[in-house]
Amino acid sequence: MASEPRRIVVVGAASGIGAAVAEHFHGRGDHVLAVDIREHRTPASQYLRCDLRDAASIRATLEQIGDGWDMLAHVAGIPGTAPAADVLKVNYLGMRLMVEGMLPRLREGGAVVTVASTAGLGWEQRIDVLNELLELTDGDAVAAWQERQDPTYPVYTTSKQATILYTKRLAGPAWTKYRVRVNTVSPGPVQTPILPDFERTMGKEMLDGVKATVGRHATVDDIVPVIAFLGSPEAGWITGQDVQVDGGFITALVSQPPIELV
Repeated sequence: MASEPRRIVVVGAASGIGAAVAEHFHGRGDHVLAVDIREHRTPASQYLRCDLRDAASIRATLEQIGDGWDMLAHVAGIPGTAPAADVLKVNYLGMRLMVEGMLPRLREGGAVVTVASTAGLGWEQRIDVLNELLELTDGDAVAAWQERQDPTYPVYTTSKQATILYTKRLAGPAWTKYRVRVNTVSPGPVQTPILPDFERTMGKEMLDGVKATVGRHATVDDIVPVIAFLGSPEAGWITGQDVQVDGGFITALVSQPPIELV
């Protein structure tokens, strides 16, 4: 017997992974609210525009969203080629404000799945720095904080490290108060329209090295099923986790040397 249609909010639905997530759930017959700053034609049931750089825009969007949702898939993000303050406002602070605003709008047993990145590797070694950022919930304060940081350290990495750590710290309170699970999915390089931006900021040689190690870059079809699973009732005892979906690259990097098979 087919499952009952669910109600899914997808933030960042205009292109890339977000569009693929919205199309996946829409194709299943679910009610999908597609949220993005841009107008788009991603298959969905409803559309709203929201600027994640602007707390007022997020509040206005949340007021229109209403209650009774089963899942928030927060996929929106911008690459390190954007202004540093915007990267933190969109990838970290805007995500945080949207997630916290959605928690009371989700049904018990609901789920939040946020797309982070394998670029967030090493967050455990930067907790003291990230603690300062996680204390801030104002865009101007976040921008001022970034201005005091080492300009050579990639702001995109910082934004994804903060996303992972924030989600882990949110997991317990979100479950206790709302019975909602929160997890992150961390893809490696994915063939989407912003891949050239990552090649510019991270270096094409580095990304080509990732491809050589695991055989290819991911496609959205590699990532969407993991997001869908973590948002499903079948993942009902999984929360506070960061699931790396990278073809095993990070594992190969940190667990050297590999086992030799004959």
